Amino acid sequence: MAAARGLVERGRRAAVGAARGAALAGLTALAGLTAGAPARADLSDDAARVARMWTLSGARVARLPPIFVEHGRLRVLAIDPPPAGAAAVAGASGVASASGAAGASGAAGAAGPKAEECLTVAFLAPRIVDFTLEPESSSGELSALAGLVHRLRGQDPEDERRIHSVAGAAAIVRCGDARETLGRVALEVLSPRGAFEVVVAASSGPPERLEAILPERVSGPVAPRGDPGRPAEPGPLDARVARAARRARAEGAPRVAPLDMRASTVGTGQFSVKLPEGCHRLDLMAEVPSATVRRATDLDAEAREAGTGRLLDRDRSDAPDARLDFCLGEPGVVEVPFLGAAGPVKVVLSDAQWPMPPHVPGYFGARARGNLAAALKRRHAPAPRAQATAEAVGAQGDTLVPVQVEPGRCYFAAAALARGEMRALRISVELGDRAARDDAGEGGEGAGVAFCSEIEESAALRVSARGGSPVWVLSVWPMD
Repeated sequence: MAAARGLVERGRRAAVGAARGAALAGLTALAGLTAGAPARADLSDDAARVARMWTLSGARVARLPPIFVEHGRLRVLAIDPPPAGAAAVAGASGVASASGAAGASGAAGAAGPKAEECLTVAFLAPRIVDFTLEPESSSGELSALAGLVHRLRGQDPEDERRIHSVAGAAAIVRCGDARETLGRVALEVLSPRGAFEVVVAASSGPPERLEAILPERVSGPVAPRGDPGRPAEPGPLDARVARAARRARAEGAPRVAPLDMRASTVGTGQFSVKLPEGCHRLDLMAEVPSATVRRATDLDAEAREAGTGRLLDRDRSDAPDARLDFCLGEPGVVEVPFLGAAGPVKVVLSDAQWPMPPHVPGYFGARARGNLAAALKRRHAPAPRAQATAEAVGAQGDTLVPVQVEPGRCYFAAAALARGEMRALRISVELGDRAARDDAGEGGEGAGVAFCSEIEESAALRVSARGGSPVWVLSVWPMD
């Protein structure tokens, strides 16, 4: 009887020990799962969440390999629809597809893409990264009808197509025939640099928006601007004139010529100066009256070519002084009207002059010559030491110019308006997997971009011009 009770007791203890061991193993496994979970979602997790939600909705999804882009390095990506017959294609980070949606999407995709199918591409970066996306077709050109509609509205088609990111995320959706415009997407980083995850989806309709999948990336309302207070006092006139001359000489200007006049009682006036060929920086500075009660000094000015009235530059900023930068292809008279002086005070125009860079051709006309020089000056490019290796002339629209280059050498390409009116001018270059571009900006008539060949023997230059019957010229110089 005692032996039987001993066997029962030993069995009970063994059962209790086994139960305690199982409980301890479960707690250990749970602790391991908790410790392995990330404290916060990273970029790859956000991309996986987007891919998973789009997959569950029946879309075919693919994740492209992550990319890293520096500021000023335009990156052009080819976007292909995800292959039919699979719910999701794992990218470099390995996204698992949902089996339930795989069957539905695979059955729908087996017959090939439908005419009304939508193609979506999403770019995800850290929330502090600011970037823009610009879709373009495989040919890189807008349709004639779309371009006509934009021009009738007074819009730039390039700016209309550009999409800005919000909290490090942006997506483009195109359905039906418009999917062709997603053949390539140009990514430009406005921040210093950024890493990107790219998710591509093909679906029967527009997929769920990024704002719904990633609510933490939704930005709130923008606070109203506060009162900046009274304008800053510019200080004594003589000190400002001397400071402008020192700054110009530090930037290599061999000559600085001041000129002064007295403004009218309402603070307006106009200089008329004869300037030599080359690049000029005009600094306009007005004297500050000694009276306690006075108007604020805020000069606004513009430079125009005498006779033709062509605008060379304009300054309407809130700064006390005005600054005008332009280049002349030949000597000429420039009229500089101004306003914003605090009454009938002394106004000084300081002209800093740089000579015309050598090897800038003059046979395209004085206007083109000055605009080519302005593109070099604006990008702080050194003066060319040899003749241009390639030149071209073009008109309205997008023009592709193939250029032969020498491996291991750097070049500078400039596009400039020669005739007509320019509303937008852009030059871009594609060299292997690298790309760069430059816009002339508002009122600008010249743009330039520098590039270097590593092993490539050819580069693709593209000039985009919008305006009233513009005629532009292109020059490509080798740079030492």
